[in-house]
Amino acid sequence: MIFWNFKNWICLYLTNPLTTYKKAKEVFKPLQLYFRCGKNINPDGWYSSPAFLQIVAKDVSWKDKYNTPRFESAPCIWIHFYKYDLIWYWDLPTHQYLEQDEYWEQLLWYIYYYNTYSQGLLDKPDINKARESWPWEYYETKESSWTDKYLRK
Repeated sequence: MIFWNFKNWICLYLTNPLTTYKKAKEVFKPLQLYFRCGKNINPDGWYSSPAFLQIVAKDVSWKDKYNTPRFESAPCIWIHFYKYDLIWYWDLPTHQYLEQDEYWEQLLWYIYYYNTYSQGLLDKPDINKARESWPWEYYETKESSWTDKYLRK
């Protein structure tokens, strides 16, 4: 991670935006690159600074809650110049808000979490074991909320 702030003129925050996705790209469906531009369309308010020029390249943002991942924001490259923003971000082709949450939370579970809850640690992640150990279920039906629609066939 690189972070520089030059007297509030230029602020840089640079990481590889696809670090997390690369760990599961053989198993999960590919993401699509999108572009947005406009006036003050900051995707993540916590990167705001009084800098005249700000450049942010960040990986997926997520937090741990109840020992499971919670998706915050998609990987993106964001350039803020004065009041104008240029944003390149990776999302699912369907572009649905809730689907993006499900996709990233299942991907993060596969990469980081399920080994903790399985019998012993595995050398290589196993999607079947990740599916079996997924802890969340629908309230009414008590069935697992895991879905295979985000997996490659």
